[in-house]
Amino acid sequence: MSSLSMIVQALVPVAFVIILGLLAGRLGLVKSTQSAVLATLALDFCLPALLFTATAKLTLPELENWQFFVGIAAGLLSVYLIALAISLVAFRKPVAASALQALNSAFPNMAFMGVPVLIAVIGTSAMLSVVIGNLISSFLLLPLTLTLLEAGKPRQKDASRGAVIWTSVLGAIKQPLVWAPLAGIAFALIQFPLPEFVAKSFNLIGVATSGVALFALGLVLSGQKFSIGWAALLNVFCKVALQPAVMLGFAVLFNVVGVYRREMILLAALPTASMTAMFAVEYDVYVAESDATILLSTIISIATLGILIGVTA
Repeated sequence: MSSLSMIVQALVPVAFVIILGLLAGRLGLVKSTQSAVLATLALDFCLPALLFTATAKLTLPELENWQFFVGIAAGLLSVYLIALAISLVAFRKPVAASALQALNSAFPNMAFMGVPVLIAVIGTSAMLSVVIGNLISSFLLLPLTLTLLEAGKPRQKDASRGAVIWTSVLGAIKQPLVWAPLAGIAFALIQFPLPEFVAKSFNLIGVATSGVALFALGLVLSGQKFSIGWAALLNVFCKVALQPAVMLGFAVLFNVVGVYRREMILLAALPTASMTAMFAVEYDVYVAESDATILLSTIISIATLGILIGVTA
């Protein structure tokens, strides 16, 4: 398959389903507020089932590839810290706004776009990078962001930062997106094959992940206002340009080669996760910038992902 054909095969279906959800919201066929129901279906049921079956089939050599895991962690966390430092030092923004700027710059949309793109380009084996990226985000990026958001509140007296971190980690462990792949990894480690009827049961709901997630993303975007500012442009640059470059650097540093290097780069090139907007709304800070970043990074990433798919082929 040529590079151009691979790009078309991977990205046209993704763009089609996103546009379908966007039009459904814009035309009033489905209310944009109902995207929460589809997001719950995708994030709490479909994707965990897909990740469970994918990780349960992993081999021991795949699980022992620590350079791959550390490279992904370094690529996500380093861009987060760079964006945080830029916001605090260069732009002198408050802590809460800086935390969300960092999250917008470094948190890939693994759940909604990562799954369909990586499966189309690499195959189901690419779910390992989604699992690792999701776990790193759940146990590092999100707790750190929540701690900074709490610290940035005008009156933060009722809970220590340590308590916020601990609560965030416990909350993450309870999420199906975290414990489902961990359960799959446990099956892989003990080399216990899933019974066929169990695998088929999880696959039945898991195959709906891509369609449901992308349609929900389109609905989310249909309810957002498109207002470009310097903050959103900087966030998008960090997300779709800087982070893939940084991830490539760590892949070279840790001697990650072949398909694993490609997974790292494409994972980093994904647009900003829509979850950042949820944090912004909840804490009433950086709302317009988060909405603009999600929308603009999603649009631009269709082109940048196509370029990187061709370059890394």
